[in-house]
Amino acid sequence: MQILSELKEYAQNSDVPIIQDETLQFLLDLVEKKKITSILEIGTAIGYSALWMSTIASVQKIVTLERNYGLAQIAQANIKRAGQSKVIQVINEDALNYSATDKFDLLFIDGAKAQYQKFFDRYCANAEYIVVDNIDFHGMVENPSLTTNRNTRAMVKKIAKFKEAMLENQDYDCRYYAKGDGILLITKRK
Repeated sequence: MQILSELKEYAQNSDVPIIQDETLQFLLDLVEKKKITSILEIGTAIGYSALWMSTIASVQKIVTLERNYGLAQIAQANIKRAGQSKVIQVINEDALNYSATDKFDLLFIDGAKAQYQKFFDRYCANAEYIVVDNIDFHGMVENPSLTTNRNTRAMVKKIAKFKEAMLENQDYDCRYYAKGDGILLITKRK
């Protein structure tokens, strides 16, 4: 899809955060290997990662949540332009207010970083596989001294607490991957 390179360039020029290449490859490999058919994504931005995931043959349905109205509108336009409106549904709503009744093969969490635990708690029962992006947050989770901003420090503490809780959770198999900005792959223990 030609639009994907255009979206990447737009994101870089407009300071819109999109998935890193290494994380994207990890995600696409997982979707292909596990023959994922349905995905719930938290954090749409401009639709870049949803469009990429829609290129995998097994994917039939992506529901992606974006709380920012402007970004949701841009994502919707990009998805329409790419001809993927039948596969990808953009919902302009805060993920903490949305009620997912469907089951999904994959939950991809890439929204508000300070809300990771709440997103997980709200949607973990809806998905077989859960991928959480930016778990290292630019190296600040391991080294909080990289920021002097109080709000960022508070967010980093929440990410670190979530990461630690997931790695110690006996109900889930949680694997950390030092790819991109840090990834957690979480599955329910059988």
